[in-house]
Amino acid sequence: MRRFFILLLLIVMFAVILGGCKKPRENQPPVLQKIDGSEGVIDHSENVLEWSASDPDGTIAKYYVNVDEAGWDDYGLETEYVWNDYGTGVHSFEVKAEDNEGTFSNIISWNFVAIEEMILVEGGKFTMGDTWGDGYENELPLHEVTIDYDYYIGKYEVTFDEFDAFCDDLGRAKPGDFSWGRERRPVLSVSWYEVTEYCNWLSDKAGLARAYDEYGNLLDQAGGITDDPSEVIGFRLPTEAEWEYAARGGDSESLFKYSGSDDVDEVAWYRGNAHNDTTDNLSTWPVGEKEPNELGIHDMSGNVFEWCTEPFQEYTADSTTNPYVPIDGSKHFIIRGGSYYNIAKLLRVPYREEVNGENGIYLVGFRIVRTDK
Repeated sequence: MRRFFILLLLIVMFAVILGGCKKPRENQPPVLQKIDGSEGVIDHSENVLEWSASDPDGTIAKYYVNVDEAGWDDYGLETEYVWNDYGTGVHSFEVKAEDNEGTFSNIISWNFVAIEEMILVEGGKFTMGDTWGDGYENELPLHEVTIDYDYYIGKYEVTFDEFDAFCDDLGRAKPGDFSWGRERRPVLSVSWYEVTEYCNWLSDKAGLARAYDEYGNLLDQAGGITDDPSEVIGFRLPTEAEWEYAARGGDSESLFKYSGSDDVDEVAWYRGNAHNDTTDNLSTWPVGEKEPNELGIHDMSGNVFEWCTEPFQEYTADSTTNPYVPIDGSKHFIIRGGSYYNIAKLLRVPYREEVNGENGIYLVGFRIVRTDK
């Protein structure tokens, strides 16, 4: 019997020792997932970011957020962040969760490029060219143009803030501003080829097929060269017809000589009103300070000339649908709209000229377009 009790005691002691050797329970980390929020390229002024978390063996104690890589901040138990104070450019937002035992979750993130608003232009038919009879020979003959698709066009000319974000992201040199200021003034002195690279960068950020190959040919969704702008998915420059149709107010059939008014001073910065007292010369001005046209688009007359996606071609009287002039090796491209430096006659809606696309010019900027697909 004594041996039995001794054996039983040994068994109990051994069991206690084995129990003490068990590994402590390993805390499982929380799991975090996205619920909502915009990514890619966005043209609205508010981004509502929402998430949720679960913990398999505990509770969520708090969340931390990191806004534009400024560092982690305690965000309590809120699971929604309403972000409405960001400017144009590249932005990031990160979230992580901590449980009641101090273990952190995976990190989730949203990344987006904010651009100025874009305006929907519904397709339609219009008469292209000098419908007033006081223009130049290359604005004739008048001809009927049909655009049978909808597209978005920038409400404003692309600003320094927007273009500088592109330069910062890719480590490129920024264009100069002649000491007039940057921020929301229209970017200028950018070549046609630099502008197409900016468009492709936006498409990459948005997860869209690029609009241009390395030579500036338009590309369709499959990456093939196309002469049909309606087949282009990514961000791009407007065709000349798209530009004039939008400047005329789209299917509103506006009869205004300038984009939005017959009074040039209402809608445009030009030689007659663009004097800068600070620098004592003519200069550009921040976008959107003049009245818009019927579609709500600003500065299509004046401020800066705007690149179009096509080389120059003389008009014919033939009616056309979705016109586009292929590059075919050309280095010269259409500019439209007139600038701060020009007389009012060059700000008329039908005015057109061509310049070398390899050079950045102090009068020329651009606005972007995207086919509504």
